[in-house]
Amino acid sequence: MNPILLSGLVGAIVGAAAAITAQFVSHRLATKRELLRFQIQSFERFRREFSEDENLRQISIKKEPLTDDEIDDYLGFFEEIGLYFHRNLVDVELVDEILGDSIIDAWEDEHIRKVVGAVRGAEDDRTYFRYFERLAKYLIEMRDKRIRTGE
Repeated sequence: MNPILLSGLVGAIVGAAAAITAQFVSHRLATKRELLRFQIQSFERFRREFSEDENLRQISIKKEPLTDDEIDDYLGFFEEIGLYFHRNLVDVELVDEILGDSIIDAWEDEHIRKVVGAVRGAEDDRTYFRYFERLAKYLIEMRDKRIRTGE
C-alpha cells in the first residue's frame, strides 16, 4: 500500500477518533452541569416548601405527639425527598445541612416509627416510606461519620 495513502488513512482515523472523543466529553460535561442545576433547583423547592408550607411548619415545631394525618403529611414530604435522593436528583449534602435534623428526628421518633410499621403491616407492604427510611439512615451515617472524624 502506498505510504502516503496509508498515512492519510491513519490521520483520518485519528481525527475521527478525536472528534468522537471531544463530542463524548462535551456531552458528559453538559449532562453533569444539567444534573447539578436540577439538583440545586430540587433542593431549593424542598427548602422553600418546608419553610413556607404552613402545615409542614406547624408539624415541624409541634411539641405534642403528631396525629396520623400530620405524620402522613410530614413523612410524605420526606418520602418525596428520599425518592429524589434515591434517583440522585437532589444534593444530599444540602438536604443534610437544611433538613437533615428534621428528617433524622422524624425517623428516630418512636411514635412515628410505630405509625410507619402499622402502615406497612396494614397494607402488607414493606415499601411504604422506604425512600424516607433510606434517606434518614444515610443522613444518620453521615452524621455519625462527622462525629467520628470530628468534622
